[in-house]
Amino acid sequence: MANKKIDFKQRITEYESKITNLALRNARQPVYPTFNFSFLTTNSAYNHCCEKFNEEQHSLLIKRLYELSQMDIVSLTAKTSKHHGLEKISKFSKRDKLSSMQLHPKFLQSKRINLAGNSFWIFRLCPNNNPYPTRIIGKMVDDIFYIMFIDCNHELYAKRN
Repeated sequence: MANKKIDFKQRITEYESKITNLALRNARQPVYPTFNFSFLTTNSAYNHCCEKFNEEQHSLLIKRLYELSQMDIVSLTAKTSKHHGLEKISKFSKRDKLSSMQLHPKFLQSKRINLAGNSFWIFRLCPNNNPYPTRIIGKMVDDIFYIMFIDCNHELYAKRN
């Protein structure tokens, strides 16, 4: 039997070049967020079917997603204020409704639940809360923002300092 030498470093490089985010980061190019609605709650009080979520808010959501998509993920999560970027909230109290809300069953059954961790990510529909205090709440896995809840009245979690 011939002794074949395996170059693991080369194999890893080949593998990484096929994974978009790793390839972009290795090339020092910005990574932009992706927004996914696949796991939006089935609770009609906090999804796109909510009576309080009107046509104007639908339109504002598309505009806001476009705006956020123009910013790289590092700027959105680390360099931008919570008014314009993404805010991470890791701890919730018993008074926060979000701690008792059920995530979409398919999200709970997927590997994503472990990858996303316990934190939620939030962005404001209107950065200055005018005319709507609506929050979009989700989970993040790498650069993918999985939208879980549309909170029209900012009632799922208490205001933070």
